[in-house]
Amino acid sequence: MSAKLSAAAAALQALSNPARLAILAAIADRNQRRVPVVLEELGDLRTVAKEVGRLTEAGLLTKVRGQFVADLTTLGALADAVVEATALGRAIPADSPLRRFLVHGRIRTLPKRPADLDAMAAVLCTLLPNDRTLTEAEVNDYLHQAGDDVAGLRRLLVDLHFVRRSGSAGYEVIEHPIHV
Repeated sequence: MSAKLSAAAAALQALSNPARLAILAAIADRNQRRVPVVLEELGDLRTVAKEVGRLTEAGLLTKVRGQFVADLTTLGALADAVVEATALGRAIPADSPLRRFLVHGRIRTLPKRPADLDAMAAVLCTLLPNDRTLTEAEVNDYLHQAGDDVAGLRRLLVDLHFVRRSGSAGYEVIEHPIHV
């Protein structure tokens, strides 16, 4: 997994430079129109060659039969690798129906069906340590990995009895399922 994340970081770093991004876009456009890529047409040859080298190292360009080809499918694979590295990406199997409630590894919307809601709460519960009482701020920090509405997620866990709120003392995990 760390190799995939490293590749994603390299691609994002390569794309963070406006000149590289413009070169990649120009090459992708020429590829789509089936026009040969001539580096001299993209700008100063020394600069373009250096930036093409960086894009190639990042896996965004390949050379096929002497022509540079933009490999934009790499971006999707790298995005998938980043999603799999999120807390919910690790906690919810790729083939789980709960994945339909996620966008980019975070909760987009909570399930409506009680069974799905229970299953999502069970997954959220796995993000919390169960060996100690947690403060509200700690619970919020853990749940923020899963979604932006931490108060709603916290209430869900309390309402479904996965977490017990003990007054101002804090929160305790009642049930800590292993898998969903």
